[in-house]
Amino acid sequence: MNNTFDKNTLIGILLLLAIFVGFSIFTRPSKEEVERQRRYRDSIAQVQQEQYQQQLLKQAEDSIRMAQAQSLDTIAEISDSARAELLSSTFGDFAPASTGMESEIILANNLLHITLNSKGAQISSVRIKGYKTYDGDSLEVMKSDPGNEMNLDFFNGNKAISTKNLFFNVASQTDNSVVLRANAGDDKWLEFAYYLPEDSYVVDFTISFHNLKGLIKQNSSFLDFTWNQFLPVLERGNDWEVQNSGLYYKFTGEDDDVESIILTEGEKNEQLNTSTKWIAYKGQFFSSVIMNKTSFPNALISTQKTSLNGNMLFMSSKIGVPNNCETDSMAFYFGPNKYRILSNTSVGNTDSNELDLDKLVPLGWGIFGWINRFAIIPLFNWLGSFISNYGLIILLMTIIIKVVILPLTYKANLSSAKMRALKPMVDEIGKKYPKPEQAMQKQQATMELYKRAGASPLGGCLPLLLQMPVLIAMYRFFPASIELRQESFLWASDLSSYDSILDLPFSIPLYGDHISLFTLLMAVGIIVQQKMTSGQMDTGQAMPGMKLMLWMMPLMMVLWFNNYSSGLSYYYFLSNVISIIQLYFIRKHIDENALFEKLKAKAEKSAKEPKKKSGFMARLEEAQRRQMEQLKKQQRKK
Repeated sequence: MNNTFDKNTLIGILLLLAIFVGFSIFTRPSKEEVERQRRYRDSIAQVQQEQYQQQLLKQAEDSIRMAQAQSLDTIAEISDSARAELLSSTFGDFAPASTGMESEIILANNLLHITLNSKGAQISSVRIKGYKTYDGDSLEVMKSDPGNEMNLDFFNGNKAISTKNLFFNVASQTDNSVVLRANAGDDKWLEFAYYLPEDSYVVDFTISFHNLKGLIKQNSSFLDFTWNQFLPVLERGNDWEVQNSGLYYKFTGEDDDVESIILTEGEKNEQLNTSTKWIAYKGQFFSSVIMNKTSFPNALISTQKTSLNGNMLFMSSKIGVPNNCETDSMAFYFGPNKYRILSNTSVGNTDSNELDLDKLVPLGWGIFGWINRFAIIPLFNWLGSFISNYGLIILLMTIIIKVVILPLTYKANLSSAKMRALKPMVDEIGKKYPKPEQAMQKQQATMELYKRAGASPLGGCLPLLLQMPVLIAMYRFFPASIELRQESFLWASDLSSYDSILDLPFSIPLYGDHISLFTLLMAVGIIVQQKMTSGQMDTGQAMPGMKLMLWMMPLMMVLWFNNYSSGLSYYYFLSNVISIIQLYFIRKHIDENALFEKLKAKAEKSAKEPKKKSGFMARLEEAQRRQMEQLKKQQRKK
């Protein structure tokens, strides 16, 4: 019995061991998961190390203050030696760069004013010249907030080093370039270099390692470059600005679409394990973009909504930088979301077409984006080249667009007129086939009439459908056009924002806390146009719910557009007015009585001619005949 027990026990132990080994192999993390976990542990270790450093420095400062009662020679001897030992144990080889005085370095050209901080050699603020906030202040796309930082993390031996804690010395400087170095001993340094060309929103940024091999720990393929930035409120209507802001990025492939994280509330994180060409912190009209002249191998990105210090979003990126102690070349774009500028921006050997920065301007997907890129924007820029009033530009652009699509508008109205003219003959067919079981015959006879008269029920719809891409393209174009920003027209102080004529003491859900006049005028235009076209259809019999839908549409447009760009509402209002004028003259041109006689004569003449059926029509009539026979059989069974 004992032998049996021992044998069973041994088998059980072996089975448990096999299950444990198999489970360990099956659940073993992948290389990507291991690297991600390492970076997470390193981040935690970095925070703990920084807290420890601050604690040690505080203790050292307390020790110095307590020693003030002693002689000056003793104080100097104790404080210097204690501090040197402390800094060496904390910063390792970079102890010489751990002390210093903070100073500001200015880079400027005719477009940008950039302030750098010698502590961390990081950009602390960026002012874009030629633009103001809605309140009239200087426009800083990046402000001197404590949370804004650019930082490279690495290990010197077992010591976690963050460049934001190091003091960099100016090695060389001109009006538009500066080279900053953090010393690590004799002829050893870490270098951050910035270069701002004239007439450019792009700042070249280079990280160089001079004689640092062996000093930077090589247990990981990548170093972490952290870029944290608050996105400030710059426009009127914070909710609309937040909806049009977010974190954007593009993978390295030339045909890859631009991805984004659009944030309205809460927090979102995302791990990018595919090489990335750029990462952008995009506002409604201005963006900060970090680009690599080759690519970023990986990145951990996050966004969070905030209202701290006049900001709306906090964005963070922890970007992988190759750990090979060689030069890494990057660049920053700080500038407007202007299609013409972004479409011509390039970095390194990457041309603008491959970079696709112009996709930061949301012009719509597919055909809507094509219409904006190849028709609307060139027309808008051409008009803007000799006209400075953007209200007048929108008026002229609307007239040109309506003239271009006038043939489609005329064809749609002519088709509707034909359908109205043929209505008496259609009613006669209805009297000829009044019974429900004759519905198929009635439909065949009606379609035959339309065919003989040269009319089509869809003739009025197709031209209108062809115009819809233009209307949708304009819906995307106006809110994204920085050219309209802070441009006034009539009572509208900013065509890129809403035109409030009355601020309400309360907020209405889905509507807002103000009344936009252009939106109301647009709704009135829709109502007038629908009144003129309502006689073209028998809404009471054919579609009983159509009248309600036609009246609901203006109401919904008022709710949707009250907070939108007033330039868009103004365009739709003008479009409605011009459509009403065109409809009036088209109706004057079309004599429906003469049209009826013409269509009647054509139908009678066509009825006498031998019918030529296409293969499709023959098959369709055969299918209808079989359906009628099946219907008759079912009726006989009943």
